[in-house]
Amino acid sequence: MTQRKPLRKKIKYAVLYRFILSLLWLAGKFPRRWVLGIYEQLGRLAYYLFPDERKKIAEHLDYALTEEAKSIDKQQFSKILFRKLAKNVADIFISSSFRSSADLDKIIDVEGLEHFEQAYQRGKGVIMLGPHSGAFEMVASYISSHGYPLNIVGRKLQNLTLDKLLIEHRTQFGAKSIYSQEGVLTLVRALKRGEVMAILIDQDVKWAKGIFVNFFGKPTYTPIGAAWLAQSTQAAVVPMAIHRQPNERHKITILPEIEIAKTGNTEADLQTNTQRFSDVLEKLIRMDLTQWVWMHERWKTQPEVMMND
Repeated sequence: MTQRKPLRKKIKYAVLYRFILSLLWLAGKFPRRWVLGIYEQLGRLAYYLFPDERKKIAEHLDYALTEEAKSIDKQQFSKILFRKLAKNVADIFISSSFRSSADLDKIIDVEGLEHFEQAYQRGKGVIMLGPHSGAFEMVASYISSHGYPLNIVGRKLQNLTLDKLLIEHRTQFGAKSIYSQEGVLTLVRALKRGEVMAILIDQDVKWAKGIFVNFFGKPTYTPIGAAWLAQSTQAAVVPMAIHRQPNERHKITILPEIEIAKTGNTEADLQTNTQRFSDVLEKLIRMDLTQWVWMHERWKTQPEVMMND
């Protein structure tokens, strides 16, 4: 039995890798409007193929939005989410064949770039803070393609072939990919060189050190890495997110940098700053609720569970 499990995982990874390669081939072979149409149909199909994910979406909407969720048609919401998710993946795959910032400019608009530019010009480093909304990988592509020295922090995938594909995509415009397991000194040094760091903290990652803050009004286990970096350096924290627009273009919204509490009480400041980060992430997600990953079990880790551990 112990030998079968690794074999099943190996086969699963191989099949998934081939499937991703086929989707990448499709994205690079046909005009964008055709690819978006095909992927949208795949999104419609996914809605029916993954009932467990539909159930999670409905449950998480009810949990996070409470009274507000009563006015949401969960079935229609999920259908829209699956279609948008599929088209956002399509554009991420399409952008894998882009070679310049001009290619990205053809499908991306930016609002609030001056907030990022002002923070970057101080030369103390910038932490880009964003949610898993829209075609979120394209935010990093946009920033690095326009010449900013970007470091993308992420966890190493168990599927090493897919991890290699992801790294190739993230570094295509010169960005560096840093595994979160590499240690904080690597991140601190990059910020002190005045570079940019992309960090996402809107998922439940129990392996990362975190604390509970309010997110959509609920206690939510949230990584403290971004807050710790901001407190330990002079880097600015600039929130941003990308959303697909009705005309099929994308808009990156960049908000003013977040004020960082530095009172000298490290633990209290971590609580304050992580809460501020979560508040801004919720604001960005609420710009279009149908483009966030509601199937992710964001509230899985509960305070009583952590106490029992």
